[in-house]
Amino acid sequence: MGSRKARKIFFIILISLFLLLIYIFWVRKEMTDFGVFYQGGQRILEGETVYRISDGHLQYKYSPPSAIFFSLFTLFPYEVAKFIWYLSELFLLYLILNMSYEILPLKLKKKRVVIIFALLILAKFYAREIELGQVNILIIFTLVLLLKAFLRRNDVWGGLLWGFSLLFKPYALVFLPYFILKKRFKLVVSGVTVAILGLLLPVIFYGFKSNLIVLKEWRSTLSRSTSSLLDIYGNASFYAFFSRILPEQKTELTLPFIIIVFIFLGLLFWRIMFSGKGLKRPEVLEFSFLIIMIPLFSPLGWYYNYLYSILTVVLLLNIIDKFPLVLKYGLIANFVVIGGSLMEIMGREAFHFYTGYSIVVINCLIIVFYLFFARERKHDSSPILPD
Repeated sequence: MGSRKARKIFFIILISLFLLLIYIFWVRKEMTDFGVFYQGGQRILEGETVYRISDGHLQYKYSPPSAIFFSLFTLFPYEVAKFIWYLSELFLLYLILNMSYEILPLKLKKKRVVIIFALLILAKFYAREIELGQVNILIIFTLVLLLKAFLRRNDVWGGLLWGFSLLFKPYALVFLPYFILKKRFKLVVSGVTVAILGLLLPVIFYGFKSNLIVLKEWRSTLSRSTSSLLDIYGNASFYAFFSRILPEQKTELTLPFIIIVFIFLGLLFWRIMFSGKGLKRPEVLEFSFLIIMIPLFSPLGWYYNYLYSILTVVLLLNIIDKFPLVLKYGLIANFVVIGGSLMEIMGREAFHFYTGYSIVVINCLIIVFYLFFARERKHDSSPILPD
């Protein structure tokens, strides 16, 4: 026992040293998005608007109450605050992976195996997220907590978490129709109340009239910045995918194609929802489906936003051996493409093709197919999901 404990301590020290070196030689020089958050926190404490055209590409695009959250980091010098945010993201990532495994309806594979492979598959997305100092890990952590509350029918707490996440990015609005269909009205009311109170919170710094002005500035900033970034190389949403694969003279078909896909996936989700009766914790798969929709339908679905697929990846890794052999190896191949889509592995030409045409969208749709297949195979002779 003593030697096992010593090996564990040695391993923890080794990992900690590795992560520290990653920060010193790589992450510390970047974290541009956290710099924007930190500046927003400073400005709101001084009663100044956080939205300035003069900031250019590094404009603050999040809600005024989110700047209040980031103002907590201004208690520390910028370099110290950066390191605290880096450590926070690593810790939250660790919690996300553990919680995603713990809420699975049935554990078919060891936690260590599932977590290691989930990390490897999504490593490039999390690496970019942490390098930028973005806020998506915090949002995913909040959504996994929301799922736990949903499973326990703790709707007041769940609504608080849902509303809190909306104050950073409106991604979690994807859950609103689901909550209504599930008749979880207390959760909806709780979440909307939190969001409204959150939007009123900056009154402390601005006063009521000025807060309304700042909220209008936020809306115009979102509108202006979104339209200017839709065609940028790093965008990997449905919009980017269709606008790139369609011929130049047919790009006006982008929106109709998105609407068709939206209807199709909506019907698919409807089938998934109402075919889950009798299954253990069907909500885990349903949440997985909705979360993975976030980068697909977000107008600015950056590549690193596909880290929202973590719950789905953990779920599928756990049940991978239950799929028919051909589908099992198809899923493995898809995971290899996702995790291995790096310039150093694919080569420059293949990487630019993969990224330029937003092929990650296809990888994501394949994952959605596996979720649907797993749900459909619940009543035959070889069910994938537990009753």
